[in-house]
Amino acid sequence: MPGAMDRGHEDFDALRATLAKFRLAGFEGRIARAAGDYLEEHGQEILPPSRAEPLSGAERAALRAVGVEPEGVADPQPALDLAARHAVLAETALPLAEAAARLGVDPSRLRQRLRERTILGIRGPDARGWRIPGFQLTAAGELPGLRRVLKAIRPEARPVQVAAFFTTPQSDLDDGRGAGLTPAAWLAAGHDPEPVRELAAAI
Repeated sequence: MPGAMDRGHEDFDALRATLAKFRLAGFEGRIARAAGDYLEEHGQEILPPSRAEPLSGAERAALRAVGVEPEGVADPQPALDLAARHAVLAETALPLAEAAARLGVDPSRLRQRLRERTILGIRGPDARGWRIPGFQLTAAGELPGLRRVLKAIRPEARPVQVAAFFTTPQSDLDDGRGAGLTPAAWLAAGHDPEPVRELAAAI
């Protein structure tokens, strides 16, 4: 599987444009490399094939009859978006030792919790060591209800999916003024974690 930087100018430009959305001055080079590494490792899973498997004449005719061109090339942009978001999340997450210090525990305890799926981790740039996305921490320590919510999420969910869930406003988490809170904000405010757990089980 070729790396992201070997995919030609079109895909490289798309990746660069995707990364530009995040406006993280000074991080562009490291994030681009991390995104490339992610695509190289997971590209077979997330990148669509350039073309579908060969179709029979009857299948081609059936597709054209409903307005679908069977020779179309699949769009790689969703995979590039995923790779970019993964890279940004990894680059901005806390090193495991730093997160452990903020929580007042030994790093080995956080590694145990990673295995238990009671804290979210993501591999750092170049897949070196674990990093802990910061939304799980508050000024007082750990986000209340975090363990309960994470355990409800399917094990195969990608870190970017989990992080996006916690940091995206949810209409079911009403702030009392008709606006939805993010799950992280809801939990940080001390609300009942059960509604968040129920939403998390569906991602």
